[in-house]
Amino acid sequence: MERENVRLSLNKFLKMYFHACNEVYEEINFNRIKGIRFKYLKEIFKRKEVTLTELAKHFDISKPTVNEVINNFMNKGIVLKRKSETDKRVSYIYLTEIGETLATTNMLESKRAVSKMFDKLSPVEIRQLTKIFDKFGGNNQ
Repeated sequence: MERENVRLSLNKFLKMYFHACNEVYEEINFNRIKGIRFKYLKEIFKRKEVTLTELAKHFDISKPTVNEVINNFMNKGIVLKRKSETDKRVSYIYLTEIGETLATTNMLESKRAVSKMFDKLSPVEIRQLTKIFDKFGGNNQ
């Protein structure tokens, strides 16, 4: 019975977390990008600006494939290109403000969920919860 209680409590927490995620998704018009393409956004965010060639090499895919993704992102206002000042054959890709927001949605999601926790829990309960979460290890932020 103890395991079932934990499972039910976890489901309540996950429901709250996913509700917070959905709020964020609605606010940032999340439908602009499909799941697998997030890896490209995250890489551009990490590098600040990148070329098609660098992305193709990093993901081990063809430049035409990357170009298709980038053009799709450009049409949706997620990325922009700028020509290199030293080599006009080279274009750098960088994120727009909405692109940066989309690339960091996991941070927005968790911040929203934490706000909901602070609304419902006492400071003592927050410290206890933090200790419990810390037991699961890892250093993901």
